[in-house]
Amino acid sequence: MKRLIFLAPSLAQAETVVEGMRVLGVEDDGIHVVAKDGRKLEQSHLHPATNVETSELENDLDWGMVAGGTLGMFAGLSVLGAGPFGIILGGGTLLASSLLGIGLGGWLGYMIGEQTTRAEVEKYEHAIEQGQLLMIADVPTESLPPVFRLIRETCPQALIESSDMSFDRQQSAA
Repeated sequence: MKRLIFLAPSLAQAETVVEGMRVLGVEDDGIHVVAKDGRKLEQSHLHPATNVETSELENDLDWGMVAGGTLGMFAGLSVLGAGPFGIILGGGTLLASSLLGIGLGGWLGYMIGEQTTRAEVEKYEHAIEQGQLLMIADVPTESLPPVFRLIRETCPQALIESSDMSFDRQQSAA
């Protein structure tokens, strides 16, 4: 699966691309649009992009959980090595401190990630402010040639960025 990111100059062109992608078999939940005015998207039945697509939420949440769990584990190990009191508490302390660290680190990562705009979206902010629409589409590899053709026919000036998805929804559901 590939993630395609490109600009549609107008709402009409974005609607045409989305309808064409639906006909080509791209799922609705894989097509997201970032626009200056979200109300226009809802009226046009386009899916506005969520924080998951526009922010570093997932990445920072993951890193926060890893860092918090590691720090929690080290804190638990330091308690275990703190004389007889640590031995009495045993592995429960290690487990509890690790879980607490994972929870707190994940929460902190979530808070940071929610406020951090993805680099792919950030570089298009000037165009979005001028009224263009940023299209983010997760397209199956076998559908790429017709989808590229559709985008080129509808938005001839669009620069299409393509990146591999780190996780393929279809494979994970099986």
